[in-house]
Amino acid sequence: MASQPDTWLRARDSLALYSDVLPRRGERVAVVGCGTSWFMALAYAELRERGGHGETHAFAASEFPHGRRYDRVLAISRSGTTTEVLEVLDRVKGTTPTGAVTADAETPVMRAADGVAVLDFADEESVVQTRFATTTLALLRAHLEASGALPADVLPIERAAADAPVSSRPSHRRVRATRTRTTATSPVSGSTRTPVTGTAWCTTSSPPSPSVTASTSTASTTRSPRTRAAPGRSRTT
Repeated sequence: MASQPDTWLRARDSLALYSDVLPRRGERVAVVGCGTSWFMALAYAELRERGGHGETHAFAASEFPHGRRYDRVLAISRSGTTTEVLEVLDRVKGTTPTGAVTADAETPVMRAADGVAVLDFADEESVVQTRFATTTLALLRAHLEASGALPADVLPIERAAADAPVSSRPSHRRVRATRTRTTATSPVSGSTRTPVTGTAWCTTSSPPSPSVTASTSTASTTRSPRTRAAPGRSRTT
């Protein structure tokens, strides 16, 4: 946990490498992911629309509406192997520009997307994996900031990193991931949620009921899956 503010700054500093991957201003964008990656997609969609960067819809990858037209599809997958995410990228390939954010450059998502942002410095093996998720949101926030589209009530990444209360956190320990339920508080959103490793949440329209919450020192505004779902899509909580 204590390493995360540093990875947020590394993500910001790597932004120039990924200009072809991330959405352009004015594009109509769909962001897809599974589990925690989906919640980061929800938070980013809220930030991007409030900042005036463009219309943005977030979907669990298994529920992506293939009948809709988008200017770009952005996928988030830490492992780079999430089946539902790869299926979305495969189906829109050649008709819609695609990008992805992952932590592993040796995975199928590298071939499935037109461009990929690799945040390998944010990868981790732990029971509750949060570093990649928060670092991905930091990258996307930094992109909005560089485009002049970060909402006025959201701190720039540098100030958010400096403001993070890391001194009281234990040092990050690498342990083997297990398929388990546990409760964790995100250092970016401040929300408490009960994740499951893997893609279990991606194949259901009724995941646990998290709230993607953010303070002015760390992310965006409170948002739940119901309120962030794209027009015409309903979500139960």
